[in-house]
Amino acid sequence: MSGRGADVGGRLEGKTAIVTGGSSGIGRASALRFAEEGARVVVADIRPDPREGGPPTHDVVRANGGQAEYVATDVTNPAAVDGLVQRAIRAFGGLHIIMTAAGNVGPTGDSRLVDIAEWDQHLALNLRATFLCVQRGLRHFAEQRYGKVVTVASNFGLVGVPQLTAYCAGKAAVIGMTRALAVEFGPLGLNINALCPGATRTAINVHFRADPEVQRVWQQMTPLRMADGQYIADPRDLANAALYLASDESRFMTGACLVVDGGWIAQ
Repeated sequence: MSGRGADVGGRLEGKTAIVTGGSSGIGRASALRFAEEGARVVVADIRPDPREGGPPTHDVVRANGGQAEYVATDVTNPAAVDGLVQRAIRAFGGLHIIMTAAGNVGPTGDSRLVDIAEWDQHLALNLRATFLCVQRGLRHFAEQRYGKVVTVASNFGLVGVPQLTAYCAGKAAVIGMTRALAVEFGPLGLNINALCPGATRTAINVHFRADPEVQRVWQQMTPLRMADGQYIADPRDLANAALYLASDESRFMTGACLVVDGGWIAQ
């Protein structure tokens, strides 16, 4: 993931993209991929340093000849999100793409024992914050009659998974929200789609990947084997899908769930 060389890319040339959760995981990979294709990237995260280690995303983009800003943002705070959008427009003269990759797994385990405060906190980040970011972006997109929204949901928002009730509920709600907004704003020419990852090598699920039983289930439930035998996606696999949704190549696509899960929910 280089960020961008001066002579590379062009599918997002002249576009400005906000990526929440852009310091790590799928958000980081997508921000770097967008920059490779010419986008000016605003990385929004609660912290600049990637959980996986390495230099901050915006520094990587700049080191490779791209344009990027980092904005420390609590995406559950409406004033902070307003400031984020205004900063992007002020820094780069416009806004064309919003990708909402900020999120967490939330409370897990026996649903009878889930702490309701943890449930509320999870939905505040995974649903409320997603809506806030999209809503603020739509206010700008509607005026210019152009905008690409990529919400990050999950394949688990399309199926039920025991002991992941909060996560499934939050991601299912993001999908429903995405579809409703796509119908509402389709007449203005806006493209609003959900990216639905499956198992991906990110810091957010490192404790799951360390569990042999979880590994067994993932291996059993994922039909696809890549050339190297892997059955877990790399963040760049999701970034490539996000790039499609953020580009004009997906101009007649809206309200869709682009599932990238190695065939898990195809069964």
